Amino acid sequence: MAPRRETTIPPKLRILFVTSMHPSGAFPLRGVIVQRLAAALRAQGHRVEVVGLSAGGGPWRYFRARPRVAHAIHDLRPDVIHVHFGYSGLALPRTTVPVVTTFNGDDLHGTLGKAGHPTWRSRLGTLASQYTAWRSARCIAVSATLRERLWGRGARAKTVVIRDAVDQTLFRPLSRSAARARLGLEEDALLVIFPHDVSQPTKRVWLAEAAVAELQRSLPATKLWIVNGKPPDEMPWYYAAADVMLMTSLREGGPSSVKEALACGIPVVSVEVGDTELFREAADGVRLAADEPVALAAALHDVLKAPRERRSLLPPGLDLGAAARAITALYREAIAT
Repeated sequence: MAPRRETTIPPKLRILFVTSMHPSGAFPLRGVIVQRLAAALRAQGHRVEVVGLSAGGGPWRYFRARPRVAHAIHDLRPDVIHVHFGYSGLALPRTTVPVVTTFNGDDLHGTLGKAGHPTWRSRLGTLASQYTAWRSARCIAVSATLRERLWGRGARAKTVVIRDAVDQTLFRPLSRSAARARLGLEEDALLVIFPHDVSQPTKRVWLAEAAVAELQRSLPATKLWIVNGKPPDEMPWYYAAADVMLMTSLREGGPSSVKEALACGIPVVSVEVGDTELFREAADGVRLAADEPVALAAALHDVLKAPRERRSLLPPGLDLGAAARAITALYREAIAT
């Protein structure tokens, strides 16, 4: 790691986000967590500008974006550049501005294809992410398990875990009855919400379907409720209308959906994946189960039969404001390096 240099760090920073995680016509919900972080940093008085990298076009789109990123660096003269998603680092031109990179999951894991193996393109992407980590002054991983995917002790030493955080002014306990009336849902059904993109093989919707089919033997009113593509700010109502959330993914970075459900007071049944610290910290809200239908069905049954007050189940320290402050402290470390 480079020696520290004498640097005057302003109290309010100029921050340039470079990200492929941003909304587009094809993917209107992509990158909501990045948008919310930018808003939280602005609320703390920092200036944040965003260069969004276009969706589609293959890996060359990152290199084609370099002149646009260079122009933004010239205009903003940022104190720090924050890259979101490891591939996005390919869009950075040569610069002396310190770089902080957040790794979110598939950028280090790879993306599984239909055959169940990482695609060749995502294998190249993981190489690009490792290069971005090497190039960065500091890195962020959204879970401890994801941090371990980085190559070399040096890369891991400069990487801190700052987990997916939740805007608790938005994600909060709401009335189940009011939510069901708002969404036009029947009152008596037991709804197992599955707020994941079922087109992604890693989400394993087939496992969720098999678990709920098994559960229906003892609780016939149970239904698997697949929710995807809804307006982000409406999601608290969808969580509120549910009785439990189910997570069956093969691999995850965070994910933020588990924390959103907990903040809304919805218990979660999950296989051991992603931010596994939650299984200890939110023992009252997260139930761990083996990744097979009978075990998942048994865990769902126990959760659904246990009466509970609708209150936030999110552990302390996972709110968006705290995450923004932790990231700001990391920016200052990167600038001083």
